[in-house]
Amino acid sequence: MKKALLTYFIGLSLGLFAQENPIISGCLTNFPDSISSIKIAYPRMASLSVRENIPVFNGCFELEWKHPERGVFVVYIDGDHTFDFVISTGNVQFTGDYNKIRNVLIEGPGNDEFDAFKKFAAKKDVQEEQMRAYLLEIKDTALKDFLLPQILPLNSDTNVYWLRAHFWDYTNLKSRSTLINPFFENNRKIYFDQVLGHEPDTIIFYLERLFSQPMDVQVKKFLVSVLTYQYETSSFMGEDAVFVWLANKFYNTGFADWMSKEDLAKIRTKSEGLATELIGNPAKNFPFDTRDGNRMLLSEVESPITILYFWSSECGHCRQETPKLKALYDEYKDRGVQVLAITLELELDNWNKFIEKYDLDWLNGFESDYDRPNFQWFYYIPSTPKKLILDADKNIIAKNLDIETTMRTFLDDYLAEQPH
Repeated sequence: MKKALLTYFIGLSLGLFAQENPIISGCLTNFPDSISSIKIAYPRMASLSVRENIPVFNGCFELEWKHPERGVFVVYIDGDHTFDFVISTGNVQFTGDYNKIRNVLIEGPGNDEFDAFKKFAAKKDVQEEQMRAYLLEIKDTALKDFLLPQILPLNSDTNVYWLRAHFWDYTNLKSRSTLINPFFENNRKIYFDQVLGHEPDTIIFYLERLFSQPMDVQVKKFLVSVLTYQYETSSFMGEDAVFVWLANKFYNTGFADWMSKEDLAKIRTKSEGLATELIGNPAKNFPFDTRDGNRMLLSEVESPITILYFWSSECGHCRQETPKLKALYDEYKDRGVQVLAITLELELDNWNKFIEKYDLDWLNGFESDYDRPNFQWFYYIPSTPKKLILDADKNIIAKNLDIETTMRTFLDDYLAEQPH
């Protein structure tokens, strides 16, 4: 089975704001002697990610916040004692009673606005436009940057095309704090899984727009890494073109400085290989040997549709897939479908036996001398089987479809559109 070559997720190095760092301090009465520290964390999916662990002495604590992130954080003391607050442009101070943790007084920029927002959001029947208007009027920048992405941009002409261009209007991509914003993670999935759709040219067009706008370098690296992984492993046909675009723009140009030379070389090899076989491209012509002792070219295969099938009789997955392809071939061969099955094997005894056993009466090919030009010069085949569907002019029109489901549907639709 095909596996992703690389893990693209990156460790983000964090710098400091030029401004003076906020001091986070406080004292809580009745604080248990058994608890020696409190944690400052931020929401991460369904849990918390700890950013700082602050020692507590006699119920008091103090820390200089040296991290670049700003926004809403959580003080975690124990499972029953937590509360959220805002880190913005100035010092934050807590005063209260451990036994009345919900009544802790929080002083610092943005916290009064945050408290007011929570009361507003708790009201019944708050409409989306009321929420939008409220969030747009928040004065504290750190709080606004954190809360605003929970709603999507909207105007009277909103449609999918408008939303594709304006989706990130409420997200401050120039701020490092965006990386810890739970709404950013959710919106990223909505945008790339739903709003953009799965047409490669559309995706690439809007990625070009997205990455051309001002953006914090670590936010950019994060997006590059997760999107590369998403489109390299995508199950949607044709989205490998997006992976190739990302590789050429960021990995093959030196931007991806978090990766080793070895991993960059793998990215380059894969992207260069896939670039030659994207949907819409002409299939690379190549010579091959036939079982009757002749040698011919892919271009000499005359058929309205050719399924180019790279396989091996020694491959377990191929042994399962090839009989299924044979059944499909028997059903469609009278409608103009040919199969050119090229083996990657060097020793051909098992290959010949498999052909005879399953009556593979399509066009079978192999390479007898790999020192001369052959199919492996032109096609990226990290695993088998590999399936490309070609039209009469040998242009690639589909690839790696499931034989029993999507390949049949594709062939039916394609053949129905052809003139009779």
